Amino acid sequence: MTTSARFDHVSVEKVANVYYEGRTFSRTVWFEDGRKKMLGIVLPCDNEVTEYEFKTESSERIEILAGECEIKQAGETEFTYYRAGQAFLVEGHSRYVMKNEEVVQYICHFEG
Repeated sequence: MTTSARFDHVSVEKVANVYYEGRTFSRTVWFEDGRKKMLGIVLPCDNEVTEYEFKTESSERIEILAGECEIKQAGETEFTYYRAGQAFLVEGHSRYVMKNEEVVQYICHFEG
């Protein structure tokens, strides 16, 4: 898990990744050694959007920085609860569904 409140010596892509008509968005952060991470925000679900579905290309470790949510990964039938300070791993070429009642801030660590 990340222990510092900031990343030093990085480059940030100017244009955000925006999904669900602006309800979820992230910025890609590049490190000097070539690693990349995404810092993102997911707005609460409501009557218009009852859950969010995200697809992965590579393995990702999603670290919750603020807020809480429920996650259901591909092949699972039940949601699992996560809150700030916790993380979950999603396999590459997969997907997961998120439900949240409050703003969630996260870091996506690309693992592969």
